[in-house]
Amino acid sequence: MRVIAHRGFGDEYPENTVYAARESARRADCVELDVRRCGSGELVISHFQRLFWTTDDFARVNQRSAAELESLGVDGSSYGVPRLDDALDVIPPDVCVELDLKEPGVVEDVLALTDEIPNDVVLTSFYSDVLWEAQSMDESVTLAYNFDVRVERNLTTARLLDCGRVNAHWSLCLGTDLVERAREEGITVYAWPVRWRGVAFALGAAGIEGLVASHPGVAEWAKRGRRLRGGE
Repeated sequence: MRVIAHRGFGDEYPENTVYAARESARRADCVELDVRRCGSGELVISHFQRLFWTTDDFARVNQRSAAELESLGVDGSSYGVPRLDDALDVIPPDVCVELDLKEPGVVEDVLALTDEIPNDVVLTSFYSDVLWEAQSMDESVTLAYNFDVRVERNLTTARLLDCGRVNAHWSLCLGTDLVERAREEGITVYAWPVRWRGVAFALGAAGIEGLVASHPGVAEWAKRGRRLRGGE
């Protein structure tokens, strides 16, 4: 079972920071970061467009320069909202990088950056048109479609995008036949955002292939559930 550090294990470290990227890379198979464009044009990592969710600033990411964003304190820490390239620099080459593209207009620059690093890279998004654009620019890019609640429609989109993997909310993985249906089509399902031991255990028992986890401690509980099921 693979463990993806959601926002760099955002419940354990200041989310989507260079510090989170570096520390979570030591405890996960893959580091997931959220990509946006800031007001000065650079790519930065932030899950939210509105900065007040993680900092004391009430502006939007696209209203601040990269330097201004770096000067903020994420989750009350001394670590600011970083440029994407600075976060990528601290992730070892043997750790996968998963980039959640939070808005249109970033694909070309993302591909230019990821072409320069040795890591395996997965591009994800809730926006199918963003993934279409990535695929049209580079047919070799690995894509994972982020599901909303519309299972049938999302499976169709993933199939058309030729996604070998999808990310779905853990409640869909446990409360619907999504996992079984995806397996029938050769699609792997990862569950997000996993932050509770009971949910992790149930996902492991259900045979889920991967966790997009908010902190590293849930991985062991998922493995216990998998052992109960008789998996590896």
